[in-house]
Amino acid sequence: MIGASPHQYRANALAAGLSSQTIQHVLAQAERVERNGVPAILTLRHLAHITGADYKYLRAIVSRSEDGYTPFTIRKKTGGSRLIASPEPQLLSVQRWIARQVLANRPVHICSMAYARGASPLKCASRHIGARWLFKFDIHDFFESISEDRVYSIFRSCGYQPLIAFELARICTRVHSAYASIPPRWQSRRVHGPTEITAYSDDRLGHLPQGAPTSPMLSNLVSEPMDDLLASLARSQGLVYTRYSDDVVFSTSDDITRREIRDLLNDITRIFASFGHRLHRKKITIAPPGARKLVLGLLVDGSQVRLSREYRARLEGHVRGIETFGLAEHAASRHFASIWGMVRHIGGLIAHAKAVDGPFGDAMALRLSTALTALGWSEPSG
Repeated sequence: MIGASPHQYRANALAAGLSSQTIQHVLAQAERVERNGVPAILTLRHLAHITGADYKYLRAIVSRSEDGYTPFTIRKKTGGSRLIASPEPQLLSVQRWIARQVLANRPVHICSMAYARGASPLKCASRHIGARWLFKFDIHDFFESISEDRVYSIFRSCGYQPLIAFELARICTRVHSAYASIPPRWQSRRVHGPTEITAYSDDRLGHLPQGAPTSPMLSNLVSEPMDDLLASLARSQGLVYTRYSDDVVFSTSDDITRREIRDLLNDITRIFASFGHRLHRKKITIAPPGARKLVLGLLVDGSQVRLSREYRARLEGHVRGIETFGLAEHAASRHFASIWGMVRHIGGLIAHAKAVDGPFGDAMALRLSTALTALGWSEPSG
């Protein structure tokens, strides 16, 4: 950090030919940023230096003359496909630095239960234990509906100057034709900022790409005002509100009338729309008293969170398949790209099971370990 040793920075800067006035300005600027707990980034060239990236490459990313992503689609469990944009190695490295050094320590809203320290599906589901009514919503294209100008505001709130905040926002966003309309106020800001850079002029508006390591944390930070409104709405009506990325849940232990439900749905839809989000109308779930209540695949209709029958059967099916048919045949039958990927996937399922139901998770872990040992499996090195 620049402010860690101002004397050393001053000596190096003077040796490089910077004036005393410029050095004072840089140190003051660095102090404003570093007191927010994030590292000073003075220019795009400075970012390239501290991350080891090529400056011209970053400049091309910011000017949108280079995409920097490999897009592909994956099938959703519920049908349809999801667009994933995988950053190129150099861009990925810079985004990981931004995620670790700039975003990781920023506080998130208490009702946001994903992509933060201590957050988990179990913690999210636990908030709704004992609910009589449960309302579930899914945000359509959550990351893609968070635009470049909203990301810029997060970097400005960290204390970064307008130009570097703009450049960081461009590095963390991607252009997609479906989200290309650019607000006039943002167009004016980016073209007529403190330093006009015509190469940065682009009529397309970027959005958070699903696949970038910065997108999850930025989505939380950008959504804090929305979470505030939704949490306030919940409190005013005696409800509990949580958001796990694009999965939104409201619940209540009280009775609620049909009219109150309708008004609640309208208020929620209006708030989401005011932040540029759309709800999947077909994925709205209302679970009344007596109905099975699932939050992120976990049952919350008892005195504690429980694994669903479907989850238990899915995990046990994987373990039994390996025990019965072996690794290669089971991986092929379940369409895994690799045996290693399958073992890691099942390991993740077991870890989740252990967190919710220790005895069941431990039993599955023992069976899997026994089967893998019998089959001579060893994890790839490195």
